[in-house]
Amino acid sequence: MKFKILGIEITVRKEYAAIGVIMLILILAIWGWYLKTNRVEVFDAGKNKTEKQVQVEIQDNKSIEKNNTVIENTEVSNEPLYININTADLSTLMKLHGIGEVKARAIIEYRERNGPFKSIEEIKNVKGIGEATFQKIKDRIVVGTEGRKPLNMDLLK
Repeated sequence: MKFKILGIEITVRKEYAAIGVIMLILILAIWGWYLKTNRVEVFDAGKNKTEKQVQVEIQDNKSIEKNNTVIENTEVSNEPLYININTADLSTLMKLHGIGEVKARAIIEYRERNGPFKSIEEIKNVKGIGEATFQKIKDRIVVGTEGRKPLNMDLLK
């Protein structure tokens, strides 16, 4: 096979051209498999709204990367940044990662029996909540106003 590119004549054996095409098809198949298994979206086909990757969550005045997809017409979440375990009801407690209905009821029962929590670590005394669950929820729970930082410092004046 002869090719002429930019005035340069190139001769390639047919076997090498066939091997090259097969390798190209193999590479494209592997690439497609990789994109599908890792759920990577290459094209935005069929979506009416533009999506962007939001990679910032504010926590203790530090930026932490998160991989959340948010629609361009951003809606404010009604989910609180912190949940006060002394005042939260059943449905609010269930919004915490790893807390279902049974554990939420146990938290409320503990609170009613022993009075309000004095620190967030005290939640580990509730049956069914150990160190692993505490580690999952500790950044989202408060007792009273502990750990909260106002978003607008002018409100304190």
